[in-house]
Amino acid sequence: MEDQNKLDWKTYEFITKYIYETLGKEYNINIEGYGNNCKIKGNSGVTHQVDVLTSETDNTGTYRTAIECKYWNKKVTKETVMKLLSIINDTDIKRGIIVSKSGYTADAQQFAKYNKILIVHLRETGKEDKELQKELHFFDVIVNIKMNIRRPEVTNIIAKDLDDNLIKVNENYQYHIFIEQVNGKRTRLFDEIMVFKEYLDKQKPFVTVTKTYDYENSNLRFQNNIQKIKSITYTGLLTVQDKNQNKTFSIIDKVWLIMEKIFEEQTFVISEGGLIVQNLDKKSN
Repeated sequence: MEDQNKLDWKTYEFITKYIYETLGKEYNINIEGYGNNCKIKGNSGVTHQVDVLTSETDNTGTYRTAIECKYWNKKVTKETVMKLLSIINDTDIKRGIIVSKSGYTADAQQFAKYNKILIVHLRETGKEDKELQKELHFFDVIVNIKMNIRRPEVTNIIAKDLDDNLIKVNENYQYHIFIEQVNGKRTRLFDEIMVFKEYLDKQKPFVTVTKTYDYENSNLRFQNNIQKIKSITYTGLLTVQDKNQNKTFSIIDKVWLIMEKIFEEQTFVISEGGLIVQNLDKKSN
């Protein structure tokens, strides 16, 4: 939707179009045009401008509806209804709707009802709407998340000294053990383990893998203890876990506009985010 912070007549027309476009999707209602460029030529040869023009197809055929939007600070009078009726009579438009910010006079309502022109009150929320919460819970979205968790796990680390003696290396000390190579490179055991885990992640799940890395004449340093080594052998496997989770997301938004379809006795609330729902509680009052 367009910027809703400043409601003016142009935005009001757009919102009206948006509402009827949204509500009409399940009834195959199409928006043919709206705004200043929405024009239709009458049988009289006169071209008429309508704010929103829709078309709808049912068992009897396709017919058009003209929607007039009145963002006025005064009530719509019967003269406005008469003007729309004259457009309908001069064109192939079958139905008319007037949407007003400030409501209708009594004679406008009577004249519209007699001529089967629907009238709608679309307004911003005000002090009179205390029964409406400032925030409404519109609906919940339940999402099923299916995921595989791949986890490379190291099961054993064995270093070999220059005499081929085996040295058990505890993974718990991976942040405190360093490997000092003859070229001057100094790395943490943690970094070397991560290289092996990246290798594990490319292997078949649940298959034990062993890989040896050469460190000829390197130092294995743990605090003040230094041990000459020539290789480190890692053993591990890739584990995969299936986890299915249902996550519920609540859609909560502020009520911004209220639409009262006067003759149809329906009420809709429109949120700031563009959600449109029928307000059944208000309808039943």
